[in-house]
Amino acid sequence: MCGLEFPDLEASVYQPYKDQDVIVVGINPGAMMMGGESAARVRAFVDQTRVTFPVGFDDGDSYKMFPYGGAISPFPLDVIVDRDGTIVYAERRYDGRAIRRAVADAVAR
Repeated sequence: MCGLEFPDLEASVYQPYKDQDVIVVGINPGAMMMGGESAARVRAFVDQTRVTFPVGFDDGDSYKMFPYGGAISPFPLDVIVDRDGTIVYAERRYDGRAIRRAVADAVAR
C-alpha cells in the first residue's frame, strides 16, 4: 500500500469529484503479495492515511497480479474507467498529475 498515493488520491481526486459520481476504490491483494499483509495491517493503514474512500482486502486469494517486466510489480496499478466502462487510463507508476487530468477529462465528457 502506498502511503503517499492514498492521501493524494483522497485530496486531489476523491474529495473534489465525489459529488460528480467519481468513485475511488483501493484494493489490497492481501497475503498474495510479497510479505503479505493482514487485514489488521490494512485497517491500520487506512486509519493512518485517513482516507474515506473504500479499501478492500482480498483474503481469499482471488486478486491476481500480472507480471511486470517478468516480476511482480512493487507499484500499484492505477486504473480509471469512464462512465461507459472504457478504461481511459492505466499505469503502474503513480502519476498524480496524469490521474487528475484523466479524471477531469472523463468527468467533462
